[in-house]
Amino acid sequence: MIRVLYFAGVKDITRKESEDVELPVDNWTLTDLTNLLIAKYGDSLKELLSMSMYAIDMDYVEKDKESSTILKPDAEVAIIPPESVMTIDSFYLVASSIAALIARSVTYPLDTIKTRIQTQSEQRKYTLLVDSDHQKPATTWYKYIRSLYKGVGITLLFSVPALTVYLSCYELVKDYLDTAFSVTWLQRSALLNHAISGCFAELSAGLFFTPMEVIKSQLQILTNAQRNTTTISLAKHIAREEGLLGFYRGYWMTIAVFLPHTITYFVVYEQLKVLWTVEEQTFLVYVFCSAVASTLGVIISTPFDIIKTRWQVSAQEHAYQGGPLKIAQLMWQNEGGFKAFTQGMLIRIAWGIPVTTINMTVFESLLKLHNNS
Repeated sequence: MIRVLYFAGVKDITRKESEDVELPVDNWTLTDLTNLLIAKYGDSLKELLSMSMYAIDMDYVEKDKESSTILKPDAEVAIIPPESVMTIDSFYLVASSIAALIARSVTYPLDTIKTRIQTQSEQRKYTLLVDSDHQKPATTWYKYIRSLYKGVGITLLFSVPALTVYLSCYELVKDYLDTAFSVTWLQRSALLNHAISGCFAELSAGLFFTPMEVIKSQLQILTNAQRNTTTISLAKHIAREEGLLGFYRGYWMTIAVFLPHTITYFVVYEQLKVLWTVEEQTFLVYVFCSAVASTLGVIISTPFDIIKTRWQVSAQEHAYQGGPLKIAQLMWQNEGGFKAFTQGMLIRIAWGIPVTTINMTVFESLLKLHNNS
């Protein structure tokens, strides 16, 4: 019995990540295995296998040079498309876009409340279901809801490309590390693989997330006196006062926030998933794994997120224009020491769990539905 592992491209044809194949006779070769799989999965697999690489006992060899290699009874054979075949499946883009739109739309009011709590100070206080100027509360439920959805347009506009880049980059790097390096600690299921893949995903997606956060956060804390400010007018103001770099204020701080969150999330999420087989991974399994992983990631990253948010809205809070270290110093001195860095942690958890859970659950469910169709 040998174990056959299928990677991106091959997996799309077989609809499996792996399977055990029993050898009918001793001294089977790669050629024999190839013919067996082609007979099982048809010409579409034959075309892909003609340019594939095999991995035998984790030592990568070219198929056409080593097709006579005798397979050991307990061998692991990985069938891996070459780099030119390992492109991002177009369905990744569809699935991640749908996930982004659903997750952000549902959780945006919680995000607004989180931002207001995190930027709250002695000079600026908010009540949660009113416009940001607490002295002039909204008088109708329509205004309540509208207040909580300030900045949702720019968020949805940027969330689709941001999350698409994020999830696609994560999957692509995870596959690449698994296939490009013949070491067990970079296998697709390895902790280090998940951590590195998450880092690359965060660095790439930050190019979209940071401008979104800068504009969105400032819109979310507008006072009644500023209620006529639009996304376009705010963007023009930032461009005029600070140039292009103004939209990337806090990029590295954003990375500092979400990198530990991302690493924690994906490591915990992937390790929890292996408690179930691929066939057992239902919608509820994705929800559970994502919720646990998200909670831990939020707890770890909340102090940095508060500093990042205050820095990104510092155009309206001049006291915070000294950079992240100055912000942290002022918070420690004026807002109760360590307690200042936990402001809004519960609401951030209440926001973070559904947004990441919906993102990953919708994404994983759509991919599984696509692969099984």
